[in-house]
Amino acid sequence: MPDLSNAPTRHTELVDQAVARLSPRWTTWTLQTIQHHGPMRLTEINSALPWVGVHAMAQIVRRMQTSGLLERPQFGVYDLTPLGRDTQSVHRALSTWHRTHLVNGTSSLAEAELAEDSLGRLRGKGTIPLLHALAQYGPLPNGALRDEAAFATGSFHYRITQLQTDRLITRTTPFSGRGSEYTLTSAARGLTPVYAELAEFARRAHPATTQQAVRASAAVHRSPAASSELFSHVFAPQPRVPAYVTARSHPSRTR
Repeated sequence: MPDLSNAPTRHTELVDQAVARLSPRWTTWTLQTIQHHGPMRLTEINSALPWVGVHAMAQIVRRMQTSGLLERPQFGVYDLTPLGRDTQSVHRALSTWHRTHLVNGTSSLAEAELAEDSLGRLRGKGTIPLLHALAQYGPLPNGALRDEAAFATGSFHYRITQLQTDRLITRTTPFSGRGSEYTLTSAARGLTPVYAELAEFARRAHPATTQQAVRASAAVHRSPAASSELFSHVFAPQPRVPAYVTARSHPSRTR
């Protein structure tokens, strides 16, 4: 299955934009809660998500309004925008990927928690460019990977450490000595359908701007406009996973 190695830089940017919009903590939980119950008041959202403080939830819904995910059809009532409803396929892809590749201890977690944890692993400045560089060029030594992803040294080491902790990259040898290189894990290589859903979501968020950028990118790469899709082949549709919004246990961690 093709991956980010076939994606021009603009498509990598689309994935990055979608992650930035969807990854803040409790965004997925809030979207799925309102999707399940319909338009809700802030107090009702808080009752459904009791582990989130009242003041924190007020900030969350304001941020989600600003990012175009929520609207207020009447005073004090919050509902999903069309863009907010478009997150369903992204969340399904994220939770399916998590269950397939990060199975340890996740069987009792709610779908919203799986999606948020997956987004947390992709969040952070430079994460998508680093994964893109490894997908495009294969295993790379420390310096070459830092240069390809255009990272400052300190930020690079922090991000590399986090990506190893999140099981997205690994070393080709157990130690960091001479000849050691970084490479994608099988979990990272399995992100193909997730990248596709995130890029498509970003296109829907900014359709006019995206179309202009895609045409410009196609011209620069001397390729037909049809090649603007993120991947060279259509991936198999992900199975529908029920978007349960009531956790079977308290959310596992805060990223």
